Amino acid sequence: MNSSKYNNQLENILQTIKSLGTSQFIRINLNESDSTDFPTLSSIYETLYELDESLRDLTWLNSHLRIVHDFGRTCAQTLDEKVLMEKAYDLVSRVMPTDAFFIALKDDSRNVIDFPFMVDEGEIVEPDTLPMDKDSFTIKVINSKSTLHAKTAEELDQFNVQFGTGNQGKTCIFVPIIIDDKVRGVISAQSNQEFAYRKEHEELLQMIGNQVISSIITAQLYSRNYKMSLTDEMTGLGNYRAFHSDLETFIANNEPLALLMIDTDGLKGINDTYGHHAGDLYIKTLAEGIDQIRPPHSTGYRYSGDEFMIILKQPTTQSIVELFNNLRRYMSDHPFEINNSKITVAFSGGTSLFPCQTLDAEELKKFADLSLYEAKRNGRNQEMIVSVECLST
Repeated sequence: MNSSKYNNQLENILQTIKSLGTSQFIRINLNESDSTDFPTLSSIYETLYELDESLRDLTWLNSHLRIVHDFGRTCAQTLDEKVLMEKAYDLVSRVMPTDAFFIALKDDSRNVIDFPFMVDEGEIVEPDTLPMDKDSFTIKVINSKSTLHAKTAEELDQFNVQFGTGNQGKTCIFVPIIIDDKVRGVISAQSNQEFAYRKEHEELLQMIGNQVISSIITAQLYSRNYKMSLTDEMTGLGNYRAFHSDLETFIANNEPLALLMIDTDGLKGINDTYGHHAGDLYIKTLAEGIDQIRPPHSTGYRYSGDEFMIILKQPTTQSIVELFNNLRRYMSDHPFEINNSKITVAFSGGTSLFPCQTLDAEELKKFADLSLYEAKRNGRNQEMIVSVECLST
């Protein structure tokens, strides 16, 4: 046997072993004479090829688990939907080609698919919406509740449908995200190369998709609950908690503002004469008026019972007078009827000013309350407007 040829084969085997599990793995093509001279060589190389595949799978699994762990940590740290979706894309793109990527959310109330996050060639594109009756991969996956993995451009052509809201690449994975046996969305990656993905890539998208959409659902639920915690149930205006939070924020930002305190007049008589249901309508009508007439740079709150607050930013004496006049006009034009009687809501109002009168939130409320008390003492159904030199007239 030719010792030189033998040494060459040993060197080839050694180089192949050194490259196991790497992107530079050396795959030797044996010729007929090699197989004849070294009958076991083919078996050796086949074993090395299998070992390389196993090492690659282990490397993938290790990266896979690190990504899932990293993303789980992100989900535990934030409820910001934008951050969650950007992080999902960042992690997925580290271990699989993502010439395009999107996360879609199914909105049953509007019968549409929202695409709040889409990436094309590394650029984040504007969110989009797709009607549920549109012919698309995304709708197909949602309706079938099964993953769609097209490995070649030819396979894609067989579907004869468009990708999401744009053009598809040559390899696409669309994974439905099913939570509580209901499809909540789709996560997708696309590559411009054919055969770009393996089964493991489907599994990674499934895990990331479940985490991100579960976190988004949690974030949306938290947002709704938080909003409800700041909303008065009867009137839909901000409540006591919202008022104090906003007032402290405006003061901390040193924003000039007027605080208008408004209280109904005659509510006890309405309750005594017509019942508490009529009293509730009395309060609701005033709240509706506040919500309808307030300017864009103001916010209305039901502070307690039949007492309301309006925070008016960048106020002038004229803007305060106009707000009260508009509210009285609205009440006059919108009486409510009960027991064949038309009732017009009457109210009194007081004001205080920041930073003219005080820099303290509690004192600002106290000044507004004293002003309101003065209006009540002077005959009710009127307002006391504090005019100070720092306000323009």
